[in-house]
Amino acid sequence: MHADTTASRDMLDHSQARLAGRAVVVGAGIAGLVAARVLADHFETVVVLEAAPLPSTPLPRRGVGQARHPHGLLVSGAAELQRLFPGLREELSAVGAPSFDYGLRTSVVLGGRRVPRAPAQVTVQAFSRDLLEWTLRRRVLEDFAVTVRDRSRVEGLCWNPRASRVTGVRLEGGRTFDALLVVDASGRFSSLPAWLEEGGHVRPVQWVTDASLVYATRTLQAPAQDFDALFQPYSAPRQSRGGFAARLEHGHWQVTLYGAGGDHPPVDPEGWRRFATSLGNRDLDRLLAGAVPVPGGKVHVFRRTENRLTLYARARDWPDGLVAVGDSIGAYNPAYAQGMATAVLHARVLSDHLVRARRPRPTRRRGTNHTRMVQRQLTRIARKQWIVAAGDDLVWQYRMKRGSLPFWLRPLAWYKERLLRCAATNADLHRLFVSVFHMLRPLSALAHPMTLIKVLRAR
Repeated sequence: MHADTTASRDMLDHSQARLAGRAVVVGAGIAGLVAARVLADHFETVVVLEAAPLPSTPLPRRGVGQARHPHGLLVSGAAELQRLFPGLREELSAVGAPSFDYGLRTSVVLGGRRVPRAPAQVTVQAFSRDLLEWTLRRRVLEDFAVTVRDRSRVEGLCWNPRASRVTGVRLEGGRTFDALLVVDASGRFSSLPAWLEEGGHVRPVQWVTDASLVYATRTLQAPAQDFDALFQPYSAPRQSRGGFAARLEHGHWQVTLYGAGGDHPPVDPEGWRRFATSLGNRDLDRLLAGAVPVPGGKVHVFRRTENRLTLYARARDWPDGLVAVGDSIGAYNPAYAQGMATAVLHARVLSDHLVRARRPRPTRRRGTNHTRMVQRQLTRIARKQWIVAAGDDLVWQYRMKRGSLPFWLRPLAWYKERLLRCAATNADLHRLFVSVFHMLRPLSALAHPMTLIKVLRAR
C-alpha cells in the first residue's frame, strides 16, 4: 500500500554533470530500483543485474518469496517514493489502485478491541507488489543512463590488489562488470557476507530474532465492502493470530492470515477458512462469506519471516566502493511492513551522500572511505527498524525456546499489550501508534512520560 503526505523536497537537477563511470546494482527489486533511480543522477552508466527473468507485465517475479503476499508502504517511504518518481501515485490510480483515508476506510482491531473509525488525514493507496515493481522498473528505464539485465546472477565481487576496494562484480560464467560503486540490493538472502569473507574481510555479525510466524495468503474476488483494508495484528504474549486484507487493482482482495509462536495457519482452503473464523473478526467474516478465489488463487505460504540485521557498520575494514541497502542490511518480519519504506529511505540517504561527496571541499582528507561512512548511516536506520520489529518477536522466541520470559522482557511485553488495548479506545493513543508504525515518529514516543501516564491510568 502507498500512503500520501504533504511533505515534499527539492529534486536534484538532472542536468548536473554525471560521473564518467559505472555504478552496478545487484538486484532488481524495490530497493534495487530506487537505488538505480538516485544513482542515475550521479553516474554516467547504471547497470542493474537480476538473477531471475523479469516479466514484461505486472506478474510475480521468480525468486521473491513474498511476491504473492500483501506489501504495505508506510507513509514515510511513500512520500519519498513520490518525490523520486513524480506522478507515481496518479499512474497507479489510473490502472485501478484504490486510494482511501486510513482512518475511515480501514477496519482495525487492536488488542481484541475494534478501533472506531475516524478521519486520519492519511491517504493510503493499495496495490500489489507486482504492479508497483513493474511500474518502477519501467520508470527507471526511462533514464538513458540505466540498463536492467535479467538472468544475470552475481557470484562475487572484484577487488583491487589489497582488497581494500571493490572494483566490480563477477557474474555466473566468469563475466565481470567494472564499477566505481557496487550497491548490493539482493534482499533478505543476500550473499554479501560470504563475498566479503572471500575477499579476506571479517564476516559481519548478524542479529536474528524469530517469532516462528508463518503467512498464508489467498487472492480473492469479493463484493464491495464498507472498508478497503483490514488490519488485526497479532500481539505477544497471548494473541498469536492475526490477519490483514487489502483491496487491490482489478478489484481483487489479498487476504493474509498469520500465526506466531508455531501457531501457523493451515495451507488447505478449508483449514485456512477455519483459521480466519477463529479471529472473531466480523468484517473479515463478511468479506470471506461473499468471496471466491481468483483463477489459480490457492493458498500461498511464506515461512522465512525472521528479523535479520547484518551489522555492516561495525566492520573496521569496510571496503571502499561498496554499499548495501534494503533487506540486504535489515530484513524484518513482514507483519510490520517496514521493508519497502526502509529501502526507499536508504535511497534518500545514498543520494544525499553522493551530493555531498561531489561538492569540492579543500579540507577533505585524502583516502577517506566515503562508502564506509554512508554504510554506517544506512545501518543505523536499519537498526532502528529492527528494534521495532524484534521487540514482540523476542517474546515469542523466548516462549518457544524456554517456556517463559526473562525478567527484563516481562514489563516490556506487558506494556506493549496494554498500549494496544488502550489505543483501541483512546483516539490520541491510536494516532500516536499510527505515527510510530508509519515511521513518522520514533519508537521512543511510545514511552514518553505523558504516554506512560495515559496507558497506566487507563482502565
